[in-house]
Amino acid sequence: MTGLIRFALNIVVTAIALFFVTRIVPGVTVTPAEDPWAFIYVAAVFVLVNAFLGPILHGLGAPVTVLTLGLFALVINAVLLMVAGWLSGVLGLGLSVDGFGPALIGALIMAVATWVINLVLGAVGLRR
Repeated sequence: MTGLIRFALNIVVTAIALFFVTRIVPGVTVTPAEDPWAFIYVAAVFVLVNAFLGPILHGLGAPVTVLTLGLFALVINAVLLMVAGWLSGVLGLGLSVDGFGPALIGALIMAVATWVINLVLGAVGLRR
């Protein structure tokens, strides 16, 4: 698979996971909720934030992540979700995260949903 196709597939997987997060976690919303393109746009912002800021934060937080047996990585992902919410607000997109609590729960659900979706895609041969 080429890099651009992987990038697009990553955005779609993130959009699906974000859809689940907005349905389960009060305090994390995408507006308009009935527009699938809104989820695609917000997922693109989240993927880019995660690609550029994620390695920096995970690198700086590596010692704490090791001490907490990986749980601090969830805190970093919550911060990345909040940054994506802030950036999407600046860009006029519809992601709203109402604090650290919803961001933490949302990051956990996004991690599980993304993992499950990638398992399914790997089983049908779309993810390698």
